[in-house]
Amino acid sequence: MKLLSETYQDKISFTLSCYDRIIINGTLPEISYAQGMTSYMFGHDQKIFDYPRFANPMKAVIKENAERIVDEVLY
Repeated sequence: MKLLSETYQDKISFTLSCYDRIIINGTLPEISYAQGMTSYMFGHDQKIFDYPRFANPMKAVIKENAERIVDEVLY
């Protein structure tokens, strides 16, 4: 298996010798369009119009984690 740095060598601008954080950006092609999201929701026995209720628990976890990180950094 090739290293990430080898696989994406042409897309990497620079590297750090010591990471304290890493941010990886990308997309989820399977759900980045309407039919894909509908298919995903259907696969999880959810109706597409129930998405807000389906995503709400994840939203709460993300928000709590962001608030925790801010508290750690500021205090």
